[in-house]
Amino acid sequence: MDQPHVITEVALVKPKTGLFIEEIWSLLVICTPVTVLLLGVSFSTTTARQYQHIKLYATDLSVSTDVEMTSLAGMQDGRIFMCGAQDGCLYEFHYQENESWFGKRVQLVNHSIGGVQSLLPRFAALSQEGKHLFPFFDPNIELLATERIVVVVSDIGRDCLYTLSSKGSISIYKLNGVRAVQHLQTLSNLYKAVQDRAPGYPALSPKNFQIISVHVVNQWETRSGIQFFAMTSSGVRLYFAPSGGAGYSSVTTPSSTFPIRPVQLIHIRLPPSNLAHPDAPFHPPVNHYGSSQTTSQSISPPYVISSIENACYSEGLTIATQQGAVDGTDYILCMAPDLTRIGKLGQMGLPPPQISAAASPATLGDSRPLLTEYATILAIPGRTWAMATVPKEPSAASPEGVLPAVLNELAMQFGEYPRQFLLLTNVGLTFLAKRRALDYLKAVLEELQSEGNVQPLIHFRDRLTTLSNLSIR
Repeated sequence: MDQPHVITEVALVKPKTGLFIEEIWSLLVICTPVTVLLLGVSFSTTTARQYQHIKLYATDLSVSTDVEMTSLAGMQDGRIFMCGAQDGCLYEFHYQENESWFGKRVQLVNHSIGGVQSLLPRFAALSQEGKHLFPFFDPNIELLATERIVVVVSDIGRDCLYTLSSKGSISIYKLNGVRAVQHLQTLSNLYKAVQDRAPGYPALSPKNFQIISVHVVNQWETRSGIQFFAMTSSGVRLYFAPSGGAGYSSVTTPSSTFPIRPVQLIHIRLPPSNLAHPDAPFHPPVNHYGSSQTTSQSISPPYVISSIENACYSEGLTIATQQGAVDGTDYILCMAPDLTRIGKLGQMGLPPPQISAAASPATLGDSRPLLTEYATILAIPGRTWAMATVPKEPSAASPEGVLPAVLNELAMQFGEYPRQFLLLTNVGLTFLAKRRALDYLKAVLEELQSEGNVQPLIHFRDRLTTLSNLSIR
């Protein structure tokens, strides 16, 4: 299928029900500087379940635009949102089966200006300098030239959208009927809120405090109500959860089964401080990010995260990219919760985690154990353009019908493949796989004859986990 224009953005989203043939499972949204179009996608699996045949279908659903679209986000009901690269507005690609008196079959709806203004040409509301041509229009238009939306993220489980602006403000929108969204809240002045909770940290200076991404935390991942977190270019993570105080109102819409409450910053996670430089000689990792060191210091100084460009999160795992020291390379920061150590805090006499590894646990309760993580940096060839998680088969339910804890890979490592991330770079595709306790055990057993010592595995994990894996295998 030929495309005469340069493709600037793509995304795979769910289709609206009843509009396409049954074979179409997904829609491929393609953006160019002048058009946005949809292609139907179908998958057919072979009997061996190892290969899938992909077919593309022309849908004749496209719309011309004088604003280049970016940051695509799809919802569970098939609605598609994006933002304008030039004007920073929130748009919706609306499509329906047939045209009607009240709407075209395909159109772009501008939710940032709303009302009748979204149906008028752009030049009718703004001049090229971003000033009003008609003074009776919405005064919020004046803000678009100074604070543009740069990122749109969909929260499918909560049926809402998050947007990140060029000034670091995070807004929350609730889907509210056909071609309509409701603005619920905007979180601004986040640097001041962070400084009040964690003053004095070098990673939180005004110079390097820039929020680059927003990541959804699924409801089944958290017991503390964490809804999403934002990551800065220096690797600081800001966690947000619904407010619990009195006086806050909630919003319930017909498409929602639970109310949406205003959120607030509840926790700050600082970047790891004991990272080995990726270009330094390899030393076996026997210490934990978030715990006291148990081995001698590395010869080279710790690597400092300073300019993260992209980040990706999936069920407790976080990866982020930063330009490498050599031109044309990237460093990948990989962080994962240390499940074994978290489960043994206070039970096996393990040393407590470093206080500097986390900040602001106040609203979650001081008695709550601090999160401990593994963190490492890998060097890969090429500059990273995009990152995504590799889909996995859904976990089987227990006899009681309850899924096991999503983050407890110790309980599911014998029935699932390792979690993987896919990185698209200018030199090809790079796969990153999460190494589980079972994988460490396998590596040690394979090298047992050459090394003759399994003590590093026992020290890295713990004796109980090691013995459990040995007995199961």
